[in-house]
Amino acid sequence: MDDGAGPDGERGGTVAEGLDAAVLGGFLAVLDRLGARERVAYLLHDVFGLPPGETARVMGGSPAEAARCARRARERLRGGGPGGEDGGPGARRALVEAFLAAARARDAVALAALLAPDAVAYSERGAVHGAPAVAAAAAALARPGALLRPALVEGAVGAVAHVDGRPVAAVSFAFRRDRIVGVEITTGTDGLRALGPVFPEA
Repeated sequence: MDDGAGPDGERGGTVAEGLDAAVLGGFLAVLDRLGARERVAYLLHDVFGLPPGETARVMGGSPAEAARCARRARERLRGGGPGGEDGGPGARRALVEAFLAAARARDAVALAALLAPDAVAYSERGAVHGAPAVAAAAAALARPGALLRPALVEGAVGAVAHVDGRPVAAVSFAFRRDRIVGVEITTGTDGLRALGPVFPEA
């Protein structure tokens, strides 16, 4: 029985090409929702994996600004902003506090339980994908003796790490329902100053 496909499976190829075109069209339509700088930052930083320093060199501006543009793009593409689809500020704060406690203990298993399976961590070194890898990276990066203080980082729920009273890193989070889906790590004096973290009243 002739199914219409040629010797090299032309029909299958046509279907695959149609799906590829549909996916590409959808991706371009989603990117079109972003501003020009957000789009460039997202493509360079998230899609092509350039660290913020290289992204900033291409698009202009500082590494901190490039990281912020990529983060804003990521949040808009996920459709939830910094809060995502979750139970509100209280639920986000509880997740962050649990994450920080697990990070202090360097407990990668507990960290992974708080993360979405497709969680991604972003830092100056690039991106780490998947809950196990993000949890392992967070556990490895936790510094002995560091004080982790909850903070608002550019309006997002996060934390700032202090060593000997000096801020050394800021972490902000993106959420999806009851899990952390994105972790953004910023280090360096200039990057931290640009973020302007706000600490809640004790």
